[in-house]
Amino acid sequence: MKICPHCGAENAESSAFCSLCLARFDAAGGSAMNAPSQPPAYTEATAPQPSLYQPVQPPVQPYVSPGDYRALAQEMAQQSPQAAYRDSAYYGAAMQYPGAISSVKAPAYMRQRSSLDVIIMLLSYSFLTYILLFVCRFILSIFLLGAAFGGSEAGLNIGIALIFVSDALLLALGGYIISAKAMHAGKGWLYGLGCVACVVFVWQPLVALIMTLLMTGEVYIPLFTLVGVLFTLFLELPMGALGGWIAEKRYMS
Repeated sequence: MKICPHCGAENAESSAFCSLCLARFDAAGGSAMNAPSQPPAYTEATAPQPSLYQPVQPPVQPYVSPGDYRALAQEMAQQSPQAAYRDSAYYGAAMQYPGAISSVKAPAYMRQRSSLDVIIMLLSYSFLTYILLFVCRFILSIFLLGAAFGGSEAGLNIGIALIFVSDALLLALGGYIISAKAMHAGKGWLYGLGCVACVVFVWQPLVALIMTLLMTGEVYIPLFTLVGVLFTLFLELPMGALGGWIAEKRYMS
């Protein structure tokens, strides 16, 4: 008779299981229900083999579906070019999925400007800059006349210094504004330089020609003196380029 070590029931010698608790008998005749399981023998055949394929690395940029990108592009296109350019999410999506924006109106900085568009922009913003210069010089001229009639030498010196300072600041402002409007990366200083060049070489001679023609009836072509050329080369043009460069660094860096 086999005595089950688990429940104590008597079983036939040929029994493989206990008739009461259904425990399995081991080869020695005892129950194997609670016997600790032995780990399988570790052999070279069962050793883990190195993988033949390297795991796929996740992409550096998070995936943006075309639908999400189009919605983002539409949202950013409604903002100003300066705000859209500084948005890192829009810029990253544009660099990763440039084709997804084909049917969406892009911000100004992503458009290819034609030569005519650039010329019109330079003429319009340089004319606004010239108007500001004209108004400022007119006000300072009144101040200089008052100082001249009053015999104040210090007032004359201050007025002349104010003219130089105001010209430099307004020309830098004109270069800054046109560069911020153009949003052309790497060429902001060139737009500022072109704006000041239009002021000096287009609008000032043209207005002087028209004013002389209206007042005297004669055609007068202004000539540039050496002092005027040096003043333009070393003050006016560099200030315009500086303003354009500052706008580019602020909005497109």
